Amino acid sequence: MLPPRECKKARLQLDAPKRRGFGNIELRHLRYFMAIAEEMSFARAAERLGVAQPGLSQQIKILEDLLEVRLFDRSRRKPSFTLAGELFYEETRKIITQLDVATQIARRAARGEVGRLAVGYVGSAAYTGMLTRVIGEFRENHPSVELHISELEMLRQLDAIAEGRMDIGFIRPPAPLPRNIDTIPILFEDLDIALNTRHPAADQAEVDLKDLAGEDFIIPVHSSQISFHHHTTVACQKAGFQPRFGPHGRDFMTIASMVSIGLGVALVPRSTRCIQLPSLVYRPIKGQHVKAELAVAFRRGDHSPIVRSFIVITRHHMQQMTEAGRTVSGSSDKS
Repeated sequence: MLPPRECKKARLQLDAPKRRGFGNIELRHLRYFMAIAEEMSFARAAERLGVAQPGLSQQIKILEDLLEVRLFDRSRRKPSFTLAGELFYEETRKIITQLDVATQIARRAARGEVGRLAVGYVGSAAYTGMLTRVIGEFRENHPSVELHISELEMLRQLDAIAEGRMDIGFIRPPAPLPRNIDTIPILFEDLDIALNTRHPAADQAEVDLKDLAGEDFIIPVHSSQISFHHHTTVACQKAGFQPRFGPHGRDFMTIASMVSIGLGVALVPRSTRCIQLPSLVYRPIKGQHVKAELAVAFRRGDHSPIVRSFIVITRHHMQQMTEAGRTVSGSSDKS
Protein backbone atom coordinates (compact mmCIF):
# COMPACT_ATOMS: atom_id res chain seq x y z
CA MET A 1 0.00 0.00 0.00
CA LEU A 2 1.49 3.34 -1.06
CA PRO A 3 1.90 6.06 1.60
CA PRO A 4 -1.03 8.53 1.44
CA ARG A 5 1.32 11.47 0.78
CA GLU A 6 2.94 9.76 -2.21
CA CYS A 7 -0.48 8.75 -3.64
CA LYS A 8 -1.69 12.32 -3.34
CA LYS A 9 1.45 13.64 -5.02
CA ALA A 10 1.14 11.16 -7.91
CA ARG A 11 -2.54 11.99 -8.45
CA LEU A 12 -1.71 15.69 -8.50
CA GLN A 13 0.83 14.92 -11.23
CA LEU A 14 -1.81 13.05 -13.26
CA ASP A 15 -4.39 15.76 -12.67
CA ALA A 16 -2.09 18.53 -13.85
CA PRO A 17 -2.77 17.91 -17.59
CA LYS A 18 -6.50 18.32 -16.86
CA ARG A 19 -5.81 21.92 -15.92
CA ARG A 20 -3.53 22.57 -18.90
CA GLY A 21 -5.31 20.31 -21.46
CA PHE A 22 -4.29 16.86 -22.64
CA GLY A 23 -2.74 18.13 -25.84
CA ASN A 24 -2.79 15.47 -28.56
CA ILE A 25 -3.10 12.25 -26.58
CA GLU A 26 -4.48 9.63 -28.95
CA LEU A 27 -6.02 6.23 -28.44
CA ARG A 28 -2.95 4.55 -29.91
CA HIS A 29 -0.83 6.10 -27.13
CA LEU A 30 -3.06 4.46 -24.56
CA ARG A 31 -3.00 1.09 -26.33
CA TYR A 32 0.80 1.24 -26.62
CA PHE A 33 1.04 2.09 -22.93
CA MET A 34 -1.29 -0.80 -22.00
CA ALA A 35 0.73 -3.29 -24.03
CA ILE A 36 3.96 -2.34 -22.24
CA ALA A 37 2.21 -2.29 -18.87
CA GLU A 38 0.87 -5.82 -19.42
CA GLU A 39 4.11 -7.23 -20.84
CA MET A 40 6.54 -5.15 -18.79
CA SER A 41 8.86 -5.44 -21.75
CA PHE A 42 9.24 -2.96 -24.61
CA ALA A 43 10.47 -5.74 -26.91
CA ARG A 44 7.53 -8.09 -26.24
CA ALA A 45 5.04 -5.22 -26.42
CA ALA A 46 6.46 -4.12 -29.79
CA GLU A 47 6.19 -7.68 -31.10
CA ARG A 48 2.61 -7.99 -29.83
CA LEU A 49 1.64 -4.69 -31.45
CA GLY A 50 3.49 -5.37 -34.68
CA VAL A 51 5.56 -2.17 -34.48
CA ALA A 52 9.27 -1.42 -34.25
CA GLN A 53 10.63 -1.15 -30.72
CA PRO A 54 12.30 2.26 -31.25
CA GLY A 55 9.03 3.66 -32.60
CA LEU A 56 7.14 2.25 -29.59
CA SER A 57 9.63 3.82 -27.17
CA GLN A 58 9.26 7.13 -28.98
CA GLN A 59 5.45 7.03 -28.70
CA ILE A 60 5.63 6.34 -24.96
CA LYS A 61 8.08 9.25 -24.60
CA ILE A 62 5.55 11.47 -26.43
CA LEU A 63 2.79 10.29 -24.08
CA GLU A 64 4.93 11.07 -21.04
CA ASP A 65 5.73 14.52 -22.41
CA LEU A 66 2.03 15.20 -22.98
CA LEU A 67 1.18 14.06 -19.46
CA GLU A 68 4.29 15.73 -18.03
CA VAL A 69 5.00 12.66 -15.89
CA ARG A 70 7.22 9.59 -16.14
CA LEU A 71 5.19 6.41 -16.47
CA PHE A 72 8.01 3.84 -16.43
CA ASP A 73 11.27 3.56 -14.56
CA ARG A 74 13.81 2.53 -17.24
CA SER A 75 16.88 2.56 -14.98
CA ARG A 76 16.95 -1.24 -14.83
CA ARG A 77 16.95 -3.97 -17.46
CA LYS A 78 13.25 -4.63 -16.92
CA PRO A 79 10.99 -1.55 -16.87
CA SER A 80 8.72 -0.95 -13.91
CA PHE A 81 5.92 1.45 -13.10
CA THR A 82 6.50 4.75 -11.47
CA LEU A 83 3.79 5.64 -8.99
CA ALA A 84 2.18 7.89 -11.62
CA GLY A 85 2.42 5.04 -14.15
CA GLU A 86 0.74 2.59 -11.79
CA LEU A 87 -2.18 4.92 -11.16
CA PHE A 88 -2.40 5.84 -14.84
CA TYR A 89 -2.57 2.13 -15.71
CA GLU A 90 -5.57 1.57 -13.43
CA GLU A 91 -7.52 4.43 -15.01
CA THR A 92 -6.46 3.64 -18.57
CA ARG A 93 -7.55 0.02 -18.19
CA LYS A 94 -11.06 1.26 -17.37
CA ILE A 95 -11.04 3.53 -20.43
CA ILE A 96 -9.94 0.75 -22.79
CA THR A 97 -12.42 -1.72 -21.31
CA GLN A 98 -15.28 0.76 -21.64
CA LEU A 99 -14.22 1.63 -25.18
CA ASP A 100 -14.27 -2.06 -26.14
CA VAL A 101 -17.76 -2.38 -24.62
CA ALA A 102 -18.93 0.73 -26.50
CA THR A 103 -17.49 -0.64 -29.74
CA GLN A 104 -19.30 -3.95 -29.36
CA ILE A 105 -22.58 -2.20 -28.50
CA ALA A 106 -22.27 0.04 -31.57
CA ARG A 107 -21.58 -2.93 -33.84
CA ARG A 108 -24.45 -4.94 -32.37
CA ALA A 109 -26.78 -1.97 -32.75
CA ALA A 110 -25.76 -1.64 -36.41
CA ARG A 111 -26.68 -5.33 -36.87
CA GLY A 112 -30.04 -4.77 -35.17
CA GLU A 113 -29.09 -6.89 -32.14
CA VAL A 114 -29.65 -4.24 -29.46
CA GLY A 115 -31.99 -1.31 -29.11
CA ARG A 116 -35.74 -0.80 -28.69
CA LEU A 117 -38.75 -1.89 -30.73
CA ALA A 118 -42.30 -0.64 -30.12
CA VAL A 119 -44.99 -3.03 -31.39
CA GLY A 120 -48.74 -2.50 -31.43
CA TYR A 121 -51.45 -5.05 -32.18
CA VAL A 122 -55.20 -5.40 -32.47
CA GLY A 123 -56.62 -7.85 -29.95
CA SER A 124 -57.65 -10.44 -32.54
CA ALA A 125 -54.03 -10.75 -33.72
CA ALA A 126 -53.26 -12.55 -30.46
CA TYR A 127 -56.00 -15.14 -31.12
CA THR A 128 -54.35 -16.30 -34.36
CA GLY A 129 -51.05 -17.26 -32.78
CA MET A 130 -49.20 -15.23 -35.43
CA LEU A 131 -48.42 -12.41 -33.01
CA THR A 132 -46.62 -14.70 -30.59
CA ARG A 133 -45.04 -16.68 -33.43
CA VAL A 134 -43.49 -13.71 -35.22
CA ILE A 135 -42.48 -11.82 -32.08
CA GLY A 136 -41.21 -15.06 -30.53
CA GLU A 137 -38.92 -15.71 -33.48
CA PHE A 138 -37.67 -12.12 -33.40
CA ARG A 139 -37.05 -12.38 -29.66
CA GLU A 140 -35.13 -15.63 -30.10
CA ASN A 141 -32.84 -14.03 -32.70
CA HIS A 142 -32.53 -10.65 -30.93
CA PRO A 143 -32.63 -11.35 -27.17
CA SER A 144 -31.02 -8.00 -26.26
CA VAL A 145 -33.61 -5.85 -28.03
CA GLU A 146 -36.00 -4.15 -25.61
CA LEU A 147 -39.55 -4.89 -26.75
CA HIS A 148 -42.52 -2.63 -25.92
CA ILE A 149 -45.76 -4.37 -26.90
CA SER A 150 -49.21 -2.83 -26.49
CA GLU A 151 -52.73 -3.55 -27.67
CA LEU A 152 -54.02 -0.56 -29.63
CA GLU A 153 -56.91 0.21 -31.95
CA MET A 154 -55.85 -0.13 -35.59
CA LEU A 155 -56.14 3.48 -36.78
CA ARG A 156 -54.31 4.74 -33.71
CA GLN A 157 -51.54 2.24 -34.46
CA LEU A 158 -51.18 3.54 -38.00
CA ASP A 159 -50.98 7.14 -36.79
CA ALA A 160 -48.37 6.21 -34.18
CA ILE A 161 -46.24 4.37 -36.76
CA ALA A 162 -46.50 7.23 -39.27
CA GLU A 163 -45.41 9.73 -36.60
CA GLY A 164 -42.50 7.57 -35.39
CA ARG A 165 -43.97 6.81 -31.96
CA MET A 166 -44.34 3.10 -32.85
CA ASP A 167 -42.31 0.87 -35.15
CA ILE A 168 -44.53 -2.11 -36.00
CA GLY A 169 -48.27 -2.76 -36.00
CA PHE A 170 -50.37 -5.91 -36.37
CA ILE A 171 -53.55 -4.75 -38.10
CA ARG A 172 -56.70 -6.03 -39.80
CA PRO A 173 -56.97 -4.51 -43.31
CA PRO A 174 -58.54 -2.96 -45.20
CA ALA A 175 -57.72 0.40 -43.62
CA PRO A 176 -56.69 3.84 -44.91
CA LEU A 177 -52.89 3.86 -44.80
CA PRO A 178 -50.83 7.01 -44.24
CA ARG A 179 -48.59 7.75 -47.22
CA ASN A 180 -45.42 6.51 -45.53
CA ILE A 181 -46.84 3.17 -44.33
CA ASP A 182 -46.48 -0.23 -46.01
CA THR A 183 -48.01 -3.56 -44.98
CA ILE A 184 -47.13 -7.22 -45.36
CA PRO A 185 -49.95 -9.81 -45.17
CA ILE A 186 -49.08 -12.73 -42.92
CA LEU A 187 -52.42 -14.54 -42.59
CA PHE A 188 -55.77 -14.92 -44.38
CA GLU A 189 -58.51 -16.46 -42.22
CA ASP A 190 -61.92 -17.91 -43.00
CA LEU A 191 -64.88 -16.16 -41.43
CA ASP A 192 -67.35 -17.78 -39.06
CA ILE A 193 -70.73 -16.59 -37.89
CA ALA A 194 -71.06 -16.16 -34.11
CA LEU A 195 -74.56 -17.02 -32.87
CA ASN A 196 -76.46 -17.20 -29.63
CA THR A 197 -77.22 -20.85 -28.82
CA ARG A 198 -80.94 -20.03 -28.89
CA HIS A 199 -80.73 -18.84 -32.51
CA PRO A 200 -82.53 -21.22 -34.95
CA ALA A 201 -79.37 -21.54 -37.05
CA ALA A 202 -77.21 -22.54 -34.08
CA ASP A 203 -77.96 -26.26 -34.66
CA GLN A 204 -76.87 -26.20 -38.29
CA ALA A 205 -73.49 -27.56 -39.36
CA GLU A 206 -73.13 -24.65 -41.79
CA VAL A 207 -75.08 -21.43 -41.96
CA ASP A 208 -76.35 -19.92 -45.19
CA LEU A 209 -75.73 -16.22 -44.71
CA LYS A 210 -78.85 -15.21 -46.66
CA ASP A 211 -80.92 -16.79 -43.87
CA LEU A 212 -79.62 -14.06 -41.55
CA ALA A 213 -80.79 -11.13 -43.69
CA GLY A 214 -83.13 -9.89 -40.98
CA GLU A 215 -80.57 -10.02 -38.15
CA ASP A 216 -78.61 -7.25 -36.49
CA PHE A 217 -74.90 -7.66 -37.31
CA ILE A 218 -72.53 -6.61 -34.54
CA ILE A 219 -69.26 -5.16 -35.82
CA PRO A 220 -66.18 -3.52 -34.26
CA VAL A 221 -66.11 0.24 -33.79
CA HIS A 222 -64.84 1.22 -37.25
CA SER A 223 -65.70 3.72 -39.92
CA SER A 224 -67.44 2.53 -43.06
CA GLN A 225 -65.54 0.04 -45.24
CA ILE A 226 -62.76 -0.51 -42.71
CA SER A 227 -61.74 -4.00 -41.51
CA PHE A 228 -64.76 -6.04 -40.35
CA HIS A 229 -67.23 -3.36 -41.33
CA HIS A 230 -65.95 -4.02 -44.87
CA HIS A 231 -65.84 -7.83 -44.51
CA THR A 232 -69.39 -8.00 -43.14
CA THR A 233 -70.71 -5.74 -45.90
CA VAL A 234 -69.01 -7.72 -48.69
CA ALA A 235 -70.02 -11.12 -47.32
CA CYS A 236 -73.68 -10.11 -46.93
CA GLN A 237 -73.79 -8.47 -50.35
CA LYS A 238 -72.45 -11.68 -51.88
CA ALA A 239 -75.31 -13.48 -50.11
CA GLY A 240 -77.76 -11.07 -51.74
CA PHE A 241 -78.63 -8.53 -49.07
CA GLN A 242 -77.38 -5.38 -47.37
CA PRO A 243 -76.51 -6.02 -43.71
CA ARG A 244 -78.34 -4.22 -40.94
CA PHE A 245 -75.77 -3.10 -38.41
CA GLY A 246 -76.65 -3.37 -34.76
CA PRO A 247 -74.57 -2.34 -31.74
CA HIS A 248 -70.80 -1.96 -32.04
CA GLY A 249 -68.16 -3.65 -29.89
CA ARG A 250 -64.72 -2.38 -28.93
CA ASP A 251 -63.08 -5.71 -29.78
CA PHE A 252 -63.98 -9.33 -30.56
CA MET A 253 -64.10 -10.28 -26.89
CA THR A 254 -66.77 -7.62 -26.40
CA ILE A 255 -68.56 -8.68 -29.59
CA ALA A 256 -68.58 -12.33 -28.49
CA SER A 257 -70.09 -11.27 -25.17
CA MET A 258 -72.77 -9.23 -26.95
CA VAL A 259 -73.68 -12.20 -29.16
CA SER A 260 -73.83 -14.52 -26.15
CA ILE A 261 -76.49 -12.33 -24.50
CA GLY A 262 -78.54 -12.16 -27.70
CA LEU A 263 -77.85 -8.64 -29.03
CA GLY A 264 -77.24 -9.89 -32.55
CA VAL A 265 -74.97 -12.04 -34.74
CA ALA A 266 -71.43 -11.33 -35.90
CA LEU A 267 -68.98 -12.29 -38.61
CA VAL A 268 -65.69 -13.05 -36.90
CA PRO A 269 -62.27 -14.44 -37.88
CA ARG A 270 -62.07 -18.19 -37.28
CA SER A 271 -59.37 -17.73 -34.64
CA THR A 272 -62.02 -16.05 -32.45
CA ARG A 273 -63.21 -19.56 -31.59
CA CYS A 274 -60.68 -19.46 -28.76
CA ILE A 275 -63.21 -17.22 -26.98
CA GLN A 276 -65.62 -19.64 -25.36
CA LEU A 277 -68.60 -18.18 -23.53
CA PRO A 278 -71.94 -19.55 -22.30
CA SER A 279 -74.72 -19.36 -24.93
CA LEU A 280 -72.22 -18.74 -27.74
CA VAL A 281 -71.47 -20.94 -30.76
CA TYR A 282 -69.50 -20.49 -33.98
CA ARG A 283 -70.57 -21.94 -37.32
CA PRO A 284 -68.91 -21.99 -40.75
CA ILE A 285 -70.58 -19.94 -43.49
CA LYS A 286 -71.92 -22.00 -46.37
CA GLY A 287 -70.27 -21.22 -49.71
CA GLN A 288 -68.54 -18.13 -48.37
CA HIS A 289 -65.07 -17.21 -49.61
CA VAL A 290 -64.44 -13.84 -47.94
CA LYS A 291 -61.16 -13.92 -46.00
CA ALA A 292 -60.00 -11.81 -43.06
CA GLU A 293 -56.45 -10.52 -43.48
CA LEU A 294 -53.89 -10.02 -40.74
CA ALA A 295 -50.98 -7.79 -41.76
CA VAL A 296 -47.88 -6.16 -40.33
CA ALA A 297 -47.59 -2.40 -40.84
CA PHE A 298 -44.34 -0.42 -40.80
CA ARG A 299 -42.83 2.86 -42.02
CA ARG A 300 -41.67 2.77 -45.61
CA GLY A 301 -37.90 3.24 -45.87
CA ASP A 302 -37.27 2.82 -42.13
CA HIS A 303 -33.47 2.55 -41.80
CA SER A 304 -33.46 1.05 -38.31
CA PRO A 305 -31.57 -2.28 -38.39
CA ILE A 306 -33.95 -3.59 -35.72
CA VAL A 307 -37.03 -2.79 -37.80
CA ARG A 308 -35.39 -4.24 -40.91
CA SER A 309 -34.66 -7.46 -39.02
CA PHE A 310 -38.29 -7.67 -37.92
CA ILE A 311 -39.47 -7.15 -41.50
CA VAL A 312 -37.19 -9.95 -42.72
CA ILE A 313 -38.87 -12.33 -40.26
CA THR A 314 -42.30 -11.04 -41.30
CA ARG A 315 -41.57 -11.64 -44.99
CA HIS A 316 -40.43 -15.16 -44.13
CA HIS A 317 -43.81 -15.86 -42.54
CA MET A 318 -45.57 -14.32 -45.54
CA GLN A 319 -43.62 -16.68 -47.80
CA GLN A 320 -44.57 -19.65 -45.62
CA MET A 321 -48.23 -18.64 -45.80
CA THR A 322 -48.04 -18.31 -49.59
CA GLU A 323 -46.39 -21.71 -50.00
CA ALA A 324 -48.95 -23.33 -47.69
CA GLY A 325 -51.74 -21.79 -49.77
CA ARG A 326 -50.24 -23.19 -52.95
CA THR A 327 -49.97 -26.64 -51.38
CA VAL A 328 -53.64 -26.58 -50.35
CA SER A 329 -54.65 -25.32 -53.78
CA GLY A 330 -52.61 -28.04 -55.50
CA SER A 331 -54.18 -30.73 -53.34
CA SER A 332 -57.66 -29.44 -54.15
CA ASP A 333 -56.92 -29.44 -57.89
CA LYS A 334 -55.74 -33.05 -57.79
CA SER A 335 -58.81 -34.16 -55.89
